Amino acid sequence: MGVYAHRFIEVIDKDNQWHLLPLWSKYKDSSYNQPDLVADDLKLTKHHCFLRRSSSGFYSPGSMYSVDDISHPIVQSELSDETRVYIEHYDWPVRTECFLLSELETFADKCQEQIYSLLSDAFHDRNMQLIIKMLTNTTKAEVEEDDYYRSPRATFDDYLEDYISVMAEVFKIHFLISEVDFIYDPAKVRVVFFYA
Repeated sequence: MGVYAHRFIEVIDKDNQWHLLPLWSKYKDSSYNQPDLVADDLKLTKHHCFLRRSSSGFYSPGSMYSVDDISHPIVQSELSDETRVYIEHYDWPVRTECFLLSELETFADKCQEQIYSLLSDAFHDRNMQLIIKMLTNTTKAEVEEDDYYRSPRATFDDYLEDYISVMAEVFKIHFLISEVDFIYDPAKVRVVFFYA
């Protein structure tokens, strides 16, 4: 059995209260449950959160660009009512954390700048190696074995996958919010999550 990051999107209203953003999907016929909304031939199921294995991606503690860099703890009393009810179903204490969408967007920009900087350094180092080889007439056989690990390609490979997981999270949240409201303030949208 794996560990999952349970994630919720909450939005703040004009009264400064946080509310859970419900996620809707097409109802699949089942003998275990009924649709939450029926309108003519349309049947929908309501979801309170979206899940992802914590062993990979942005929510993994081992990733280079991790949610640990921007999240902060949040107490139960600060949660929306629906989120709190969902979490209370768990028998053990849950440590809940959150971050604003605006914080995630700023973090994504920082990650992007870091990749540009690392790639720039890698290209500079690679070009300096080529210049030194030409000046010293070094043959291909004398090239150091770890040249690949300092190459722009290796830098790209090492950092791009984690950066894509950050951007995937940004795009997913933007998509889910825009399905409900086309215009929104990223400082009034937050992601609340816990592991279970």
